Amino acid sequence: MIDDFPYILTIDIGTTNLKCIIYDGNGLVVAQISQSHPTYYSLPGYAEQNPSIWISNLQNLLRELNNKHLKIIKAIQGISLTGQMHGPIFLNSKQEIAYPCLIWSDTRAQKEVNYLKNLFTSEYFLKITGNPLQESFTLPKVIWLKNHQPNLFYSVDKIVFPKDYIGFILTGNLSTDHSDASGSLMYNLTNQCWSEEILQNCGLRKSLLPEIIQSDVIMGRVSSEASKQFSIPEGIPVIKGGGDLATTALATGTNQKGSLSLCIGTAAQMLISFESIKEKLLGHLYFFSHCISQAYFCLGTVPTGGSSIQWFQNLFDSENQDSIYQELNNLNDEIVERNILFFPYLMGTGTPYFDYRANGAFLGLQIKHKRNDLIFSIVEGIIMALKDSLFSIPKTNIKKIFLSGGATRFSLWPKLVSVIFNLPVFVFRNVDSAAVGAFLLGAKRLGIIKDYDTIINGLIPNSPVLPQPKYAQEYEKKFQKYRHFSSFIREYSSFENKL
Repeated sequence: MIDDFPYILTIDIGTTNLKCIIYDGNGLVVAQISQSHPTYYSLPGYAEQNPSIWISNLQNLLRELNNKHLKIIKAIQGISLTGQMHGPIFLNSKQEIAYPCLIWSDTRAQKEVNYLKNLFTSEYFLKITGNPLQESFTLPKVIWLKNHQPNLFYSVDKIVFPKDYIGFILTGNLSTDHSDASGSLMYNLTNQCWSEEILQNCGLRKSLLPEIIQSDVIMGRVSSEASKQFSIPEGIPVIKGGGDLATTALATGTNQKGSLSLCIGTAAQMLISFESIKEKLLGHLYFFSHCISQAYFCLGTVPTGGSSIQWFQNLFDSENQDSIYQELNNLNDEIVERNILFFPYLMGTGTPYFDYRANGAFLGLQIKHKRNDLIFSIVEGIIMALKDSLFSIPKTNIKKIFLSGGATRFSLWPKLVSVIFNLPVFVFRNVDSAAVGAFLLGAKRLGIIKDYDTIINGLIPNSPVLPQPKYAQEYEKKFQKYRHFSSFIREYSSFENKL
């Protein structure tokens, strides 16, 4: 009987889509569905979403799942949450939405960042929060609302994050977890609590912020009201879950010793876990509390990862959107020295330099070079930029790489990752990493699985993509050349901005 099988429903509030995915006890997908939600760009730098639309979409998705998979829905043993980080949701005293969610890509709070730099200095924030002062984090957005909508702001009773709001709607309980809290710039990374000093100096009440609980804790159970609203059984335990970066870090094996996770989609990300704070990395990588208790993870970013490929496509062949992917497939077996360096700084460097004024560039172009050469160099450049972030970590002792994201559709990516990093690469194909991480948290808490690694290892092939020794020396020289000229590219961008 299907009722005898344990199922976990994961809800993932992403930047573009809300996903509902049901996993069985072996971590296999038995049902999945998603619906997009709009982002509103009403003014330059603005990027807002309406949480009410998330709720409406969640209703639609769960009703559809109920209609198609009623027996599975009835057999769900738990719900686990994940979602986009950094975006505050402002609730009034009636727990109603007081203002749209300013998502992570909203950059309106530039003056507030400057204010905070004068108030504390950037070094202070690095020491306390583990992260640099940037508009993408939560605190500048909160202060922006305080400055620009003071009457509305003083009606705000609680500030939570996307997955927390979904959890509240399902259970009636307001809380957050350490991973989302650590992405706010209001969190003391060492003490793993809200920073009273930062809040006090910014004129913010600590009561504005919810209780912080562990990611794998049962935050509550589906209420009778939510049961009727979403067509799911009353009383199902809801596991708090974590921010999507944290659950991705868990799902892609960063808790395994000697492993590094690369996720290459629209942006490119490098994830690595630590048992303690590494002070030497502060200012080079983003540092967050993990969704695993008493652990941390670091994030390296290339803001324009796969989007660099899309930029090239739009620039030279906007009418045939599939052509670039066909060309990537045609390049699968070609590793040839083209003597071109591409610097994917189309929206700044990301880590390890945090230089968002930097501009992208091709170096080494010759009349003999063709379109394929440029495409190949873009892929190389994105991977080199990721390796540049890893290079800032001393004594990493990395022995293997786990690769996920859209890049896994093309064998060129894992092949070049393996060659450039000179490490074996295990490929996660067709895996929603953030949702898998949420599943792992819920399934282990409920006793459905005994450990994380059994499920994780079941999602990857036994045979990795192996480095090719004949290319190792050549690519090490090319990487050193990339790092050398990167400083000149950034210096050029800085000079341009001063003119």
